Amino acid sequence: MKRIALLLFVLCCSLNGKASTYTSASDSLLKVLQTIPHDTIRLNIISQIIRIEQNNSRCIQYADTLMKEALLLHNDKYAGMSAYYHILYYYNHNDQDSVSKWLNIMRPYVKKSELWDYFFEAKRFQLNLYTNSRQYELAISEAQRMKQQSIQINNKRGIIAAYQCLSNAYVGSQRWDEGIKALEEAYRMLTAKDHPVDRISVLSQLISVTKARKDNQKLLKYIQEQENILHKHIAENPSLKEGFTDVYLFNELFYCYYYLNINAPEQAYPHLIKSKEYLNKNTYFTYRILYFDTLAQYNRTIGKYQQALNYIDTTLIMLKKDFPNDYAEQLLEKARIWKQVGQNEKAILFYEQALSLKDSVTTELSNTQMKQIKKKYNIEKNELEQEKRNNRTQLLYLVFIFVILILLFIFMARLFMIRKALKHSECEIRKATETVRQTNEMKNRFLSKMSYNIRIPLNNVVGFSQLIACESNIDKEARQEYTNIIHQSSEKLMKLVNDVLDLSRLEAQMMKFQVQDYDVIELCKEVCYMARVQNEQTGINVDFSTKIDSPIIIHTDTRRLTQALLSALVYPQEHRQERYIRFILSREKDVLHFQISNSPLADPAFVSQETIIRHDINLLLLQHFGGDYFVNQETPENPEIVFIYPISSESK
Repeated sequence: MKRIALLLFVLCCSLNGKASTYTSASDSLLKVLQTIPHDTIRLNIISQIIRIEQNNSRCIQYADTLMKEALLLHNDKYAGMSAYYHILYYYNHNDQDSVSKWLNIMRPYVKKSELWDYFFEAKRFQLNLYTNSRQYELAISEAQRMKQQSIQINNKRGIIAAYQCLSNAYVGSQRWDEGIKALEEAYRMLTAKDHPVDRISVLSQLISVTKARKDNQKLLKYIQEQENILHKHIAENPSLKEGFTDVYLFNELFYCYYYLNINAPEQAYPHLIKSKEYLNKNTYFTYRILYFDTLAQYNRTIGKYQQALNYIDTTLIMLKKDFPNDYAEQLLEKARIWKQVGQNEKAILFYEQALSLKDSVTTELSNTQMKQIKKKYNIEKNELEQEKRNNRTQLLYLVFIFVILILLFIFMARLFMIRKALKHSECEIRKATETVRQTNEMKNRFLSKMSYNIRIPLNNVVGFSQLIACESNIDKEARQEYTNIIHQSSEKLMKLVNDVLDLSRLEAQMMKFQVQDYDVIELCKEVCYMARVQNEQTGINVDFSTKIDSPIIIHTDTRRLTQALLSALVYPQEHRQERYIRFILSREKDVLHFQISNSPLADPAFVSQETIIRHDINLLLLQHFGGDYFVNQETPENPEIVFIYPISSESK
């Protein structure tokens, strides 16, 4: 089975690395190279020269030049391509260490320039070398990683290459079912739009595997499909025909195998003759073995046993040194021929040699695989332990970071709260400052108006008092008139001073009340009576009405409430004009409403410092007992003053 694995390896070489040397084309490009400056075009020409010279030692020289110039131009793409050409050269020369070295060099350039197709192709070369050196478990492990990486970046070519590498490793370690399954997955992913070389690569592997498994139906299908792709590709690119000589040889030889398998040697013969045309000095070693093996099978089928034995002897010579398993297979083939010609003794001899050799090879393979599995297990165990240590370290870091974040969050929250408190304090200070300013302005306006309102009656009192005192010859009527003026001014001044004092006490909540229970309807009637007495000369008529039938007892300072209600039923200053005031008492649940329409106190014509003070006194008084007071200027008729008083009021 080693021969199958080697054949798959050689197929990759022939499809990816083998080409004829076109000296004239190379020389022409070298002449052009001498005339162009150091730029991207020059890098492209060097790349073309490398492709032409890739099968000889000059390939490395040009690849080094490409790397040097690409680095000078900071061109990651061509630097990655240079690394790929190095890998291709060392892969064709089976140099595993150099392939691994240049693959590591290529990796950073791939990430920068997105050369993933070339990278996965180079990775496939490395894994095929692992398989060729019987490092099957390593090849399988790396192929699975390659597959996962390709899926993550959605690179179809990488996924197909991973399946091919898995198939090579599985077949090499005689796990045929897994190998065929991997190849069929790669085959299903291929489409007509994919590059012909990629399709031929997968088909060639399928042909080799189905031939080994003697699945003739699939074998013919894959051979014909590969032949069609190959002919179409060469028809479109005639210059590549010589580079695909080994692929043509491969196809013809497997046609021979197919027809020999179905016992049709007459149809195999033309393909056998044609395959000889593709043999040359550059034909790979494995293809030469396949050619002689095909000749041996053909001659055995047509009954030329001696010639078949001669061709098998040729393959035995070629395989004896490095390919013991394939050598054993050929010994078995030779034993079958001797048995077929009736030489059972010779057949038994070769059977014994072959079986002994296969046992030793199988044992060696099993031991090698066991060592690789143990090595892989130890590596994975060490990696797992290292990963656990790393996870613990990372967990500690995360816990530390989490604690720091919590502390930082607490600090930030505290800072936010402090800033918010400071902002609130600043806002409150601004409001307080604004309130103080407004209060100052109100105080100044109040003082200026009050000084005017106090100065007039005070001047009357002082002036007329001096006049009475100084003028002894004033007649009785004039003296009486002056006395009345002094009396009225004194009363007005006293009333104003009392109102100011009451307002100050209410604002400072230092007013003393004489609270008692009283019937509110009776209180309203008394207020109306007092208003009629005071309005005898002013022309004000008060109409009181209520829908409340039964007495309602309220807890209040009757004198203060009477004074407040009365202020809305009389003129705030001396005035004589007909006015009709409507006074309505109503109840809503536990609240009394005193509605006074067309009150002089709400009339804009009577606005003065005295009326403003009276409004403030009324409001503070009602609020003290849990009620409210407001002037409604938006009534459809005349302005309305509303007293709101709770029935079960208690003093604050």
